[in-house]
This record gives sequence, structure tokens and C-alpha cells, in this order.
Amino acid sequence: MGIEGEHDLLTLAQRALQDHRAEEAQGILVNLVVREPRNEDAWVLLAQTFSDLERRMECLQQARQANPFSSVIADAIQQLKIELLNAAFGTPPAAPSAVSTPDSVSSNPELAQTLLDSANSLAQAILMATEPIATRNFGLEFVHLLERAHTYDATLTRRWVNTAGRAALVKYERAITQLLTNLPQNDAQVATLRAQRQRALDFFK
Repeated sequence: MGIEGEHDLLTLAQRALQDHRAEEAQGILVNLVVREPRNEDAWVLLAQTFSDLERRMECLQQARQANPFSSVIADAIQQLKIELLNAAFGTPPAAPSAVSTPDSVSSNPELAQTLLDSANSLAQAILMATEPIATRNFGLEFVHLLERAHTYDATLTRRWVNTAGRAALVKYERAITQLLTNLPQNDAQVATLRAQRQRALDFFK
């Protein structure tokens, strides 16, 4: 496709987005990137058609592959990483019976590493905490980030857990155990604490 044709399609897609016709814009742009897989402008615009943050990141990563030196694309990726981390912290953690990788989530080592970088800060906070309650509070977010990272790259996450993150995870599990020993067995918090401890232990399986 010639440059003029590309610009025409990009203009059509931009107008569709401005008119809140995201599906139409998406259809135009998908066809364009299939024909022109290194069209960075099309990938950046395609990212804007998705409400799903992870799909947006996939598009921006494609744009960066097309132009690794674009500061605009780098800035957009960094901003989206912040949004992804905010979403990770803002989502109440579920208590799975075991750590697993959902079939619906695509492997994405970069997203996993972004989450692990944030988990590293929490790991330091856990190691510096002096009270079991503080350790537990930091640990809840810590494990939640590890679970999210695991869905994107299980191997990378488990490797990190068994190296950089191991001491923090062990301290968190021990803090919960200490809290449990100080509670009567009929206390309402016991079941919750046991579930939290199990989520931590699942990473050592």
C-alpha cells in the first residue's frame, strides 16, 4: 500500500475514534497493521481503540518494535505500565486454591517483569517491617502482584520468587503463622489468615 493510502486509512480511523466509533476505527487499523506490520502510527492508534490495558500494551509493544527509538512510544508505554500497576493494586486479590495460569491470558514477559519490579519494592518493605501486622499488610499486596505476574510468565515469576523475592515471601508466611498462633482457633480471622498463608506457600510448590 502506498503512503497516501496509509494516510487515508489513518485519517479515517482517527475520525472514527473522534466520533466515538472505536469498533470501526479498530477494524480499519487491524487491516492496516496486517498489511503494514511495521506501521508504528497505526499500532499506536490501534492501542487507543482498546479499553483493555493489556491489549493496549501489546499494540504499543508492536509500535516500539517498529520504531525502538521513539520517545513518544516509550512515554506511552511507561504511562500504561503505571496504569497497569494501579489496576493491579486496586483490584481486590482473590484467593485461588493454587497459583495457576489462566488459558485466557497471553504470555507477556515484559508485563510480568513490570509487576515484579513493583513487587521488589514491597519485598524491601517486608524485610524492613518490624511488626507482624505491618509485614502482613505489605505481604498481601506483594503476593497479589506475584499472582498477577505469574499469569503473564510463570517461569520468570517462580525464578524471581526463589531468588530476589524468597526472603520476603518467607518472612511474610512466618508473620502470618505468628499471628495465627496468637489467635483462638474460633476467631473469625483464622480462616482468612490461613488462606493468605496458603497463597504464599503456593509459590514454593
